[in-house]
Amino acid sequence: MKPIIKATKIILNIITSLIIIIGIIFVVLFAVGIQPYVVESGSMEPEIQTGSVCFINKRAKYEDMKVGDIIAFKLGNTSSFATHRINAITEEGFQTKGDANGNVDGIITTRETFIGKNVASIPKIGYAVKIIQTPKGKILVGTIIVVLIVAGIMIGEPSEKKAKRYKEND
Repeated sequence: MKPIIKATKIILNIITSLIIIIGIIFVVLFAVGIQPYVVESGSMEPEIQTGSVCFINKRAKYEDMKVGDIIAFKLGNTSSFATHRINAITEEGFQTKGDANGNVDGIITTRETFIGKNVASIPKIGYAVKIIQTPKGKILVGTIIVVLIVAGIMIGEPSEKKAKRYKEND
């Protein structure tokens, strides 16, 4: 087999394996109640940078939260949310504050607006996630998948006749 074809097969196998592994990881995370969210502001810097992906444990119990925990919560009756640190716990709920903010949020996180506890974050990959979520990004990802499939088929194992021809030509 020619070195270029062999190298291309190895690269395709690595890319395909990575896509499968990342897919499995996300399925497992969803199964255990951990959901990724993209951070769109710098309110938690330097702890959580803008463009990071936060992994929120949606099964975390509201009553188990303590001062210092980083939580995700809904902002009122909207689909927007924030990920901030619990600054104080009152009878009404959690008072939160972004690490980079000078003042507390001025809203109370209640059991109803609580989403979950931040368990980890990965800097910068949120930018890629946001791009993939756009129509152009979906088309790009779909195109890449189709190209990988077609390239895999084209570079696949040759038939016995072709294999004999390759041996005869070498």
